[in-house]
Amino acid sequence: MNERFFSKDNTSALKGVAILFMVFAHLFNRIEFCDLSKPLLYIQGEPLIHYMVFAMNPVDFFIVLSGYGLYYTYSQGKRNNIKRILKLYIHYWITLVIFVCIGFFIVGSEKYTGSFLELIYNFVGWKNSYNHETWFLLPYVLLTLSSTKIFTICDKFNPVKVFLFSFCTYILVRLSSRYNSSLTESYQVFKWIDSYLTLQFPFILGMLLSKCWNYSASKKILSFKFNKNYILTLALIILFIGIILIRYKYQSIFYPFYAVLFIIFFSLLHRASWIDKILVELGKRSTSIWLIHTYFCYYLFQDFIYCFKYPIIIFVVLMTISWVCAIVIDKLNLIIQKAVFS
Repeated sequence: MNERFFSKDNTSALKGVAILFMVFAHLFNRIEFCDLSKPLLYIQGEPLIHYMVFAMNPVDFFIVLSGYGLYYTYSQGKRNNIKRILKLYIHYWITLVIFVCIGFFIVGSEKYTGSFLELIYNFVGWKNSYNHETWFLLPYVLLTLSSTKIFTICDKFNPVKVFLFSFCTYILVRLSSRYNSSLTESYQVFKWIDSYLTLQFPFILGMLLSKCWNYSASKKILSFKFNKNYILTLALIILFIGIILIRYKYQSIFYPFYAVLFIIFFSLLHRASWIDKILVELGKRSTSIWLIHTYFCYYLFQDFIYCFKYPIIIFVVLMTISWVCAIVIDKLNLIIQKAVFS
């Protein structure tokens, strides 16, 4: 890859961070989930783990990285994303079939209904009643399919104008959703339009990051500083705490910017090789872990996951189980995709 862009390993490491955030957030994003564990630290009567979740919105991370990566491939002349989408759907279908079948025997047809229409809706991602956390699938697919057109149009305009138009659209959609949610609640099509227009902003930020930011030049500039790791680590800590402090009020507005700044600072950080190996491995398994982990912590084995009581142990157990299952799913996915695309 051109030196002005992230390496594949750097992208995988960032996906590794994002998937760690996702799993932690889904474990402790509600007080009732925190109550299933025994948190050791509280702030004003609220578990510290619940505060931390407000700095762990993984969707913006994945969307920014998608915008970044897709613009890179677009700039290299690779503009047909149909195969990419089909591969993702095959991956999704494998996990859906396996875990819905397991779920049918464990919790019965009440959760995993035998309705053919419900199955088709979940199969294409139009609904996510089998696993709510896969809501991200369809908006991502739509963004990917339309990415070539988006990039072609954006390349005709000044990046500042592109940013302002995208940001204004984002703000209008967020305000509309907050003060008039009846349409998205009543009609599924408006829900997906809302999701698409919301996620287009972090996607555009990723595109602009890919287009305008020189990664290797930034590393060279920082190499002349006294100790870049202290500066970058401090910046990451301030970012993490800062996004928590503005929770409830304007947080959704700042999340895409938070994701971009976190990605920039973290990518420039000099990391121990063993940390990078773990993050790269998790990043490579991130799609499977995303599709798998909530079957364990929400839908099928919740009592088992939370029986470990202490948050750090619960987190490590869920990550380990999800990672092991991801290895199996990825191998099965590779076999099926070779058969389909060979």
